[in-house]
Amino acid sequence: MNRKTFKWVSDLVKTSPGETTTRSKSEIGCFVIDRYQAGRIQNNQLIFTAQHKAALRQKIIQEFNLDPFETDQLPAGRLEMAKHHNNEKLARNPVSHDHVLLNCPNKILRLNHQNINLQTEFIPNAGVMCLSSGITQIAHDAIVIVENLAIMQLCSTLQLPSLCRNALWVYRGDHKTGAKINACHDLVIRFGNNKHVIVFSDMDPKGLEIALTMPYANYWLGPEPSTWNDCFKSNYASRSGYDKQGAAMAFVLDKRDTGLLTEPFGDLVTRMEKERSSYRQEHIYAHSIGLALFPLILEDAFKNR
Repeated sequence: MNRKTFKWVSDLVKTSPGETTTRSKSEIGCFVIDRYQAGRIQNNQLIFTAQHKAALRQKIIQEFNLDPFETDQLPAGRLEMAKHHNNEKLARNPVSHDHVLLNCPNKILRLNHQNINLQTEFIPNAGVMCLSSGITQIAHDAIVIVENLAIMQLCSTLQLPSLCRNALWVYRGDHKTGAKINACHDLVIRFGNNKHVIVFSDMDPKGLEIALTMPYANYWLGPEPSTWNDCFKSNYASRSGYDKQGAAMAFVLDKRDTGLLTEPFGDLVTRMEKERSSYRQEHIYAHSIGLALFPLILEDAFKNR
């Protein structure tokens, strides 16, 4: 039994529970009949009488302590699954799926109605790794999503716009560290609707694409316009990085050409297209490049996004 099979059983037992149901022959259906001895195969069809469905429902309740008539799906997390079954790995998500890395420039996380002192003056760190699902309240007015891990530990030393200084900084995540992209997105989806959501990424096509696809994102944090010329033409700029991100650039250009972008952000896209150059976050920090906030999407387009 896995999550897909449980969903199949749930759909079956809820379909006309007092009547016979016929399903096309399938691997899942044959497994259910064989595993739970409920239902029969006839003329290449799967037949489930009302009695079969009632018996199947009871057997699932006995195995999982979950009623498939009331519950559509097995738990996603292993700890929750462990409450119901001896094989916690039936859960959809690996343990790390729920991990997010958090920080704040003013060194205090304001979560779950508590102030959490990070004490970064004693131990330089990238923040606190915690469970996204354990966060039930965020008192910060803004959430900053950070693309690169190295920047997380530097947030208290950057010269930032005021909106970013007391913001909750969340590492976007990657496939190597404990912090996961899906967990970051889940957190933003849960709390971003009434927050300022800011994306701090590389000034390259992929970074701009991240900003435009992040749920509820309304600002991009990046180099001030007065510094663009120096950034794009710098010896530290990346030309090969730009060339490798053709799909991301095509996506960003499409957003610009359909008139969705604000003027300052659209200007950045046009300048990047012209220069065929990009500039990474680490160089922004290393060379003390001034930072500014750029509204992403025109207001009407943002409401309909």
